[in-house]
Amino acid sequence: MADLIIEIGCEDLPAGSVQPLAEHLGKALHEVLSKAELCSAPPSVFATPRRIAALWRDVGEQQPDTQVERKGPAVAAAYVDGEPSKALAGFLKSANATVDDISTIDTPKGEWIVLKQTQVGKSLQVVVSDAMPNVIKTMPMPKRMRWSDLQHEFLRPVVWLCALHGSNVLPLQVLGLSSSNTTLGHRFHSPDAITLDNASSYSDVLKKHYVVADFNARRQLIDDQVKAKAASLGGTAVSDAALLDEVTALVEWPVSVAGQFESSYLEIPKEALIQTMQENQRYFALLDSKGDLMPSFITVANIESSSEQTVIDGNERVIRPRFADTMFFWEQDKKLKLADHQSSLSSLLFQEKLGSVGDKVERMQTVSAWLAKQLSESEADCVLAASLCKCDLNTEIVKELAKMQGIAGRYYAARDGHSEAVSAAMEEHYYPKQAGGTLPEHAVAQIVSLADKVDTLVGIYGLGMKPTGAKDPFGLRRSALGVVRILVEKQLDINLSDVVAESVKTYGSRLPVDFNQQTLLDYITERLKGYAQEQGYSTDAVDAVLAKSLSNPLDIMARLKAIDQFRSTDAASSLAAAAKRSGNILKKAELSGSLAVDANLLIEPAEKALFEAMANIAPSIESDMAKRDYQKAMTSTASLRESVDAFFDNVMVNTDDTATRNNRLALLSQLNELCSCTAQLSRLQSSS
Repeated sequence: MADLIIEIGCEDLPAGSVQPLAEHLGKALHEVLSKAELCSAPPSVFATPRRIAALWRDVGEQQPDTQVERKGPAVAAAYVDGEPSKALAGFLKSANATVDDISTIDTPKGEWIVLKQTQVGKSLQVVVSDAMPNVIKTMPMPKRMRWSDLQHEFLRPVVWLCALHGSNVLPLQVLGLSSSNTTLGHRFHSPDAITLDNASSYSDVLKKHYVVADFNARRQLIDDQVKAKAASLGGTAVSDAALLDEVTALVEWPVSVAGQFESSYLEIPKEALIQTMQENQRYFALLDSKGDLMPSFITVANIESSSEQTVIDGNERVIRPRFADTMFFWEQDKKLKLADHQSSLSSLLFQEKLGSVGDKVERMQTVSAWLAKQLSESEADCVLAASLCKCDLNTEIVKELAKMQGIAGRYYAARDGHSEAVSAAMEEHYYPKQAGGTLPEHAVAQIVSLADKVDTLVGIYGLGMKPTGAKDPFGLRRSALGVVRILVEKQLDINLSDVVAESVKTYGSRLPVDFNQQTLLDYITERLKGYAQEQGYSTDAVDAVLAKSLSNPLDIMARLKAIDQFRSTDAASSLAAAAKRSGNILKKAELSGSLAVDANLLIEPAEKALFEAMANIAPSIESDMAKRDYQKAMTSTASLRESVDAFFDNVMVNTDDTATRNNRLALLSQLNELCSCTAQLSRLQSSS
C-alpha cells in the first residue's frame, strides 16, 4: 500500500474550469479505484491554473484475486454418447479449461455444468490505464481543442503528466504523454522541472517551489491576505464567494497588493465602480467605516515581485481608462432626467405579443394604483414609481454595466428630487433577485414589485409559455415565489385572485380569450405550497388549508400557524378523525354543504348535546374567523371533542326513519363545516 498522485499539467486553464476539472478527475478515478478494491478513502484534490491533480492514500498495487463461477450448458446437453458436445466444448474453449476442471450443480431446472476459476486481480497500472480515457472524455469542458499535429483533445494543451505510486512511476499514456515523476513549479519563480521522490510529498514540494496546490488552502490564504491588507488601509474589502473563487483559480502563488485611483471618480455610484473592479479586473474594492467607497483597491498578483510598486503602477494604469469610461456614461446621463427616458421605453421589447416595456409600465401603473388603494398607500407615489422604474434601461451607464439596472435608477431618481420611497422603488422593485434574497423594504417598492411580477406572470402564462424543466426564460418561478414572499413576509393583505384579475384587465385583447386565470393561481399556489413546507409546515397541514380553495397567502399562512398549534392538543386527532368520519358519511349520502337542523327531530341525548354545544360556540367562531383569530376559533372547536365522541358512540346516523336520518345528516354537515372552518381537518394525518 502506498499513496498515489496523478497530475495533469496544462497551459493556463480558464478560471471557471479549474476546480470542476480537478474535482471530476478525483471523483471519477476514485469510483474506479474503489470498485477495484484498491483504496477506500476519498482523494485530496489539487487545482491551479496550470494543473489538476488528485492524491489517494494507501492505494494497493494489485487487485485481490477473486473466485468466479461460470455456468455452462445443462448436463443433458453437455455430452453426446459420453463425449463432450459442441456446447460443452465451446464453453470450455471460451474459459480456457478442460473437462477435469468442471463440476455440476442442481437447479430447479435440472443439473448444470459449472466452472469455478480464480480470476487474477488487475494491477493498479492496468486499472488506471483502462479508466483514464473515459475520465478524460467525461470531463466538464465547454469546448475542447487540439494542439500541434496531435489528435488528442483537451480544454487547453497538456504539457506534462505526473503519476507516482509511492516512489515509483505509474506507467500511463494519457493525451499523448508518458507519465513521469516530474512536475513543474511556478512559471517564473521556479520554471525548471521538479523531481518528486514520492507521491506523499507532492503538496509540500510544490509549496517550496511557489505553488499552493490545494485550492481551498489557496482561497483561504487569499481571503486572509485581502482582509489584512484592507485593515491596514483602514477599510473593509468588498468580497463574495464568486470573486474569491475566480481569483483563486487565476493564481498559484498569491500576493496581495494595494493600489489607488483618483478620488474624483467617487462621484460615480459606488456600485458601478465596484462592478467594474470586480468583473473587469478581479479587484477587491474597499469601503470605509461608513460604508462609503474608498479610492483604493486590492489586487492579487501571481508573483512575489522584487519591485512591488511596478505591479501596483501597472494595475492602477489599467483601471483608470475603465473608470474614465464609466465617468463619461455618468456625465452623459446627467444631461437628462430619469423621466425623459419614458418615451423611449416604447422602443424596448418586453415580449412580441405583449408589447414593449413602455406598454408593460402602463399596465404596472394601473395595477400599482389598485394595490395602493387596497393597502392604503400613496397612490400618487406608487403610480409615479411604476412610471419611472424601467427608465434607467435606456441610460448609458446601464447599457454599459447591465447589473446597474435599478441601482442607477435609484441614484437618478434621488438626483431628480424624488422622495426616498420613490427612489428606493427603482432598485427594490426587482427584489428578490434570487431564492431567499432580500425583499423590498419600502411600501411603495413592495407595491411596484408586485405589479411588475404579476404583470409578467399574467402575460407570459396567459400566452401558454409555461416553464418546462430547467427552461424558464422569463423567470416565472422566481416571480411567483417573489409575490408569495412579499405578501407573506411583508404582511400585505391581498387576495391573489383579485390582483391577477386586475392585471388581466390591463392586457385587454393581448391575451387569449380562453385564458383560464385559475391555472395561473394554481401555479402560484404550488410555489406557496413549497414555501410553506420550507417554513417547517407539514405537507398534510398545507393540504388541509389549501383544500379551502384560498388565494390570500397571508391568510393561508395564518391558518397554517393555527393548525400547527392546534394539532399539538389532545383534541386534534379526535376531531380530525370525526371530520373524516362525518365527511365519509356525507359523501356516501351524497349530501354536502350546510343543511338546516330541526331541533324537534333530535331524539338521542347525545345528538341534542352536540347540537346545543355547536349552537353555543358558533357565534364566537364566526367572530374569530372574521378577525382571523384562527387559533382561538380552533380552540373553540376543540371544546366539541366530548360531544362529538359521544355522538358517534351513541347515535346511529343511518337509521331507517328518513326524517331522522336526514336531520342527523344535516347535523353532521354543520359539524363538518364548523370543524373545517380553518382547514379541512379530515386531511390531517394522525400523529400516532
